[in-house]
Amino acid sequence: MNPIKLAPYAPDTASVDASVSAVATNVVPRSDGYGPVLAPVPLSLALPAECRGAIAVFSPTYNFPIYVAGTSTGLFVYKTTDQAWHEVTNPTTPYSVPPGDYWSFVVYGTLLLACSAGTRIQKATIDVLQAGSQPFADLGGNTDGVDKPPRARHMGVVGDFLVLAGLPDSPQTVRWSDSGDIEKWGLGLAQHEADEQLLPDGGAVTGFAGGEYGVIFQERAIRRMTLSPDSGNIFDCSVLEENRGAVAPWCIAKVGPRIFFLDRDGFYALVIGGGPSQPIGAERVNRFFFGRVDPERVGMTVAFRDPTGERILFAYRLAGTDAADPSLLGEALLYDWLLDRWSFLNVPFRFGLSAATPDVSVDSIEGSVDDPGQPSLDDPIYQGGATLLAVMTTDNRLALLDGPALEATVQTPDAMLARPNRSFLRGARLDTDADDWRVAIGVRESLAASSPVRWLPETAPTVERIAPTRASGRYHRARVRIPAGTTWSYVSAIEPDATAEGAR
Repeated sequence: MNPIKLAPYAPDTASVDASVSAVATNVVPRSDGYGPVLAPVPLSLALPAECRGAIAVFSPTYNFPIYVAGTSTGLFVYKTTDQAWHEVTNPTTPYSVPPGDYWSFVVYGTLLLACSAGTRIQKATIDVLQAGSQPFADLGGNTDGVDKPPRARHMGVVGDFLVLAGLPDSPQTVRWSDSGDIEKWGLGLAQHEADEQLLPDGGAVTGFAGGEYGVIFQERAIRRMTLSPDSGNIFDCSVLEENRGAVAPWCIAKVGPRIFFLDRDGFYALVIGGGPSQPIGAERVNRFFFGRVDPERVGMTVAFRDPTGERILFAYRLAGTDAADPSLLGEALLYDWLLDRWSFLNVPFRFGLSAATPDVSVDSIEGSVDDPGQPSLDDPIYQGGATLLAVMTTDNRLALLDGPALEATVQTPDAMLARPNRSFLRGARLDTDADDWRVAIGVRESLAASSPVRWLPETAPTVERIAPTRASGRYHRARVRIPAGTTWSYVSAIEPDATAEGAR
């Protein structure tokens, strides 16, 4: 009998003799099926409080990764020497990240900037920050006037300008610095370019993405921010799309010309210069998502890139989550934009970021780097390994997803193996390189809601790699489970061994 392919994940769509499946848990899409998701392996000790945002940046001088994380009241840098988070909070400025918000970070040259709606914009020199010898400081104001940069929920770099968005005191305004001098913010001053733009419609600004062009997300509009010095204005803020916007401020992920975001009716992708945004979750995962997310905390959904592939993760807070743990993200949906396929991750965490395998710290070298025989400062050992996906775990530790494979579950659609008659399934073979797997067969006689699926006990494969079963029914489905810790790279199809039965 022909193999039944493990179909793309689309829990919103009926899966009877269909080309989609309702279950693809802890797997990543592949062109031939699915691959494993690796377990998080903690690198660090725990932060002193719940993580409210994190970023990995690279040293401008030595190119090794530097990790910075924030809590509601502090900023911390991770050191490989003792695997601890060292506080680099500004001692003169109180921090306050509002409930449901996160820190926003951006790199400007050799500086790392951090902002939140409840805190003045913070700056730190990246290499000095890693040394731990100097904490964050307030971003300065204009030396020719009294204006200082306002508080903001989001920021980005467009050309040589620092652009602020999500201003608490002016929610429909974006504001920018002088070109090349992000500590000049005076408005209306001669010989200065710092200015602001009030957006007349579209609602409050809910997110921002920088780059060659700035992209402003509002509640009901998307605008493109283009440098236009010859027009008399520094920037031209033109409407890209009406009646489309971002509902979750931190669920905006930019990768090259693509921007992925969450609107009120689901997930979208926007390609700058490529026309209007395109739905990527409609009739696939949107209803599943809105049926599971906490309806009061949709705005806490976070999007971030998986640097190991062309994938974006959308992590969200589950309905019914304990209110005493306000920053827990219970699970995630994963989207591969190259394959245009989804999967589901049943992994709770607090935040996600790109990271790298551990580097060798200069501080861990015995003696001096100038001593004979010591590696030079441009030696690759200081840079760590390949870039990987990382998360801040539920216990607020930095962890790389490079451990053993998580337990994976995939399922075929319902199939009539002897249409229109019943059939008897004697066994099933799985097309996979996994040494260990299990299969459970579900049967039903009708598609009616009153005829639920009856699941038979799980069976393991024999030495012939066939899982035996005795399943008689009109419709069959197979649920495959690959236990945690199993080494494998692909699972693509299941081959049923069945014979036709009668009509009754």
